[in-house]
Amino acid sequence: MTTRVFDRPTDLNVAQLLTLLMGRFALNTAFRVVYPLLPVLAIGLGVSLGTASLLVTVQVAAALLSPLGGALSDARGERFSMVVGLAVFCAGALICALTTGFGLFLVGYGMIGLATALYMPAAQAYASTRSDYGQRGRVLGILELSWALAALVGVTGLTQLIALRGGWAPAFWGLLALGLVMLALTLTLPDAGGAARRRPQGAGRRGGALGRGDILGALGLVGCQMLAAELIFVVYAGWLQRDFGASTEQVGLIFGLLGFVELGGSVGATLLTDRIGKRRAVVLGFLAVAALQTMLPLSAGIWPLFLALFLLFDLCFEFAIVSTFSLVSGLTEEGRGTVLALSVAASGLGRVIGSLAGPRVFAAVGFWGNGLLAGGAALAGALLCLWLVREGRA
Repeated sequence: MTTRVFDRPTDLNVAQLLTLLMGRFALNTAFRVVYPLLPVLAIGLGVSLGTASLLVTVQVAAALLSPLGGALSDARGERFSMVVGLAVFCAGALICALTTGFGLFLVGYGMIGLATALYMPAAQAYASTRSDYGQRGRVLGILELSWALAALVGVTGLTQLIALRGGWAPAFWGLLALGLVMLALTLTLPDAGGAARRRPQGAGRRGGALGRGDILGALGLVGCQMLAAELIFVVYAGWLQRDFGASTEQVGLIFGLLGFVELGGSVGATLLTDRIGKRRAVVLGFLAVAALQTMLPLSAGIWPLFLALFLLFDLCFEFAIVSTFSLVSGLTEEGRGTVLALSVAASGLGRVIGSLAGPRVFAAVGFWGNGLLAGGAALAGALLCLWLVREGRA
């Protein structure tokens, strides 16, 4: 017979869920807006496009610091970690809005990346602790809507603002204002303290997260899937231009379509993951991803086939990765923030490896190499989940 390590705090209400959603929306918008801004930033900051791309590298690498946010969340409380993250975010946005030098802008944007590492796992842990596992897919699925909404609403709105005002500063002033509002609202959230503070006296740890096979399997799953996805996403624009003769406008249109597809995947996970089972949703979703990634190279030069395969791949990937967060959240109640943060770090590591390997594979053997390697990595992750990860209840 198992016993709960601590009582569940008051259930999450709609206002609290919306506060978490909007906090994630602010951070995801800042995370995603740099991609279309790179040419503008390169010119405005007086650096090459290659140098400006260091902003993306720093941002992705900051995800590797997520375990710090998880440890802080478990020790001091999820709200504390979110508040610190939003304060760092506001400071970073202020620096980016004021500076005209690349060095300081890189520091400011690095702070935004650090803020993401502190805030995201804490927000997931906060929502997970305050929701029943049977409804966890719906709750975390709603939070994950922020990723697609950041592209469809946040990035679109900020890029139009930049076009009207002729500089990037208004975009970061807007992000600063949103960050300050979310900081104030986050301070109003109820806080039961960290897992260490909620644990009854005398209750010891059952072993570290990295000593459990199911948690290691889940981290391996996340790393493999993000590696597989990045192998495709990092080179698909170049592949389209080379083998399809695609224009910049056509590539931009596809990026816009991805926002709607991601929204569909998140909504699908919100509605279906709890019903079909989180582990089953993850395994079936990523098996479909593996098959679609492997088939993508067959669509070379055939627009209808490419669009069908590519958009379906992204839909299945978004559905499966959102379901994964729900699955991981239920593996342990003690130290949940740390485990969720480790999954974010595994995601960042997979992205870094994929972003480095993808262009090299594409240059050496062509896109079919990326497709086969991505499909193999996605299949390995799904099988790892099937082998080691079991449905939790925390």
